Amino acid sequence: MGIDPEGMVYALKEAWRVLRPRGLMIDLRPICLDASLDILYKEGKETARIVDMSPEIDLEIAADQAIEKVLEDGCYKELAAERFDIAYYWNTVKGMMADIRNRWIEDVIIEESVIQRAYTLFGRYRSHNKVRLLIQMRLASYEKRI
Repeated sequence: MGIDPEGMVYALKEAWRVLRPRGLMIDLRPICLDASLDILYKEGKETARIVDMSPEIDLEIAADQAIEKVLEDGCYKELAAERFDIAYYWNTVKGMMADIRNRWIEDVIIEESVIQRAYTLFGRYRSHNKVRLLIQMRLASYEKRI
């Protein structure tokens, strides 16, 4: 099911309407790229493999299209755009899986082989280990055009 970006365009134009002249709009959101699931331990890290972050790709595409449309319409001027990693940490693989089931179940796909490898690595390295998921984010700022 594709998402229609027209509702997003409407929201961005409403944001433009209420912003003061030269006011800033910030776009902060995760990027639907595969994420690294790592087991961290005292001496270093090992990657359990990659987590599929693509379930929300339609939403990301619609957001990109909406931003492109309001830029074309002259509502905003892009000031800056960058990507950065944000890290989520858990004390156990079980805790990570519970958190994902409760909050992110529709946002990620973790294959069973990735989960099993994470459990194996977590058991292998028992010195102050953590589970880390690195997700790439987009941060952009736009200035209201008059």
